[in-house]
Parts: sequence; C-alpha cells; structure tokens
Amino acid sequence: MAVTMQHVRQQLSVQEVDYSTAAELGDDALPHLEELAAREDTVLACKALYLASLIGGPRSTEIIAGAADHADPIIRIAASAALRNLRQADRTR
Repeated sequence: MAVTMQHVRQQLSVQEVDYSTAAELGDDALPHLEELAAREDTVLACKALYLASLIGGPRSTEIIAGAADHADPIIRIAASAALRNLRQADRTR
C-alpha cells in the first residue's frame, strides 16, 4: 500500500503521536514529511521533523537540514533537536 499525505497527517494529527507506529510508514512517508516540514503550521512541521528523524537515512537528513533554514525559529530549533536522533553517519552530508 502506498503511503499518502492522508496517512501521514492521520498519524501526526493526534495530540500524542505514537511515533513508533508512525515510523513504520518508512521511507515512503518522507516526501510528505518534507512538505509538512516546509509549511507554516509550526506544530505539524515539528512533528514531521521528529518523525523524519526516527525514520532516518540520507533523505531524512536532507529534510531536517532543509528545515534548519526555515523562517520560523521554532521549526529551526526542532530541526536541530531532530538531528540528535539520526545516526552519526546520517549527519554528515
């Protein structure tokens, strides 16, 4: 089954996200997480960055690094915090 934006939003829309379950969406969720992280919805963007960091891999690193330049300082802080979840090898680009 293909992961859609609706699947991703459904996982992230609850107040207390079950990130273990959400991370099972895997790499297919990353394009949607990138889109959410770039938007103006601070809470959703922060949740998207955290989930991307749990999924990991080079694509996640790109998403998080891109968010480090976001106009919203809260999202930039979330990107910085999300980097801690990535493996050391994923941190270097």
